[in-house]
Amino acid sequence: MKFEGEHLLPGHIGHFFVLLSFIASIIATISFFTASRTQDLIEKQNWLKTARIAFYTQVAGVFVIFGCILYICSNHLFEYMYAYKHASLELEYKYLLSCIWEGQEGSFLLWAIWQGVLGILLINKSR
Repeated sequence: MKFEGEHLLPGHIGHFFVLLSFIASIIATISFFTASRTQDLIEKQNWLKTARIAFYTQVAGVFVIFGCILYICSNHLFEYMYAYKHASLELEYKYLLSCIWEGQEGSFLLWAIWQGVLGILLINKSR
């Protein structure tokens, strides 16, 4: 059922990037694992290149998801259950930012962001 004045686009964008990040993380995991087991140097470099691209895609997707949830909470789009449960009209912006990781889903998102940041630092340092 579609209601008048609903804002469904942020939810659709977020859903797409959740799926994209999940698939990219699986590809990155398999590629890094295969690269660690491969003895051939050229094949190993190809697997590492695939793994890094997939990992960067996953991290970019996580940041887009964070942006979608921030948009939903800061614009008080209460048609989304997460904003309804964790955001309020009385909250200042700094508290709207922190309400993103208030729930269990937001905590997982915060861990995914830090995993991405630390992963990028390790990938860049290992070159």
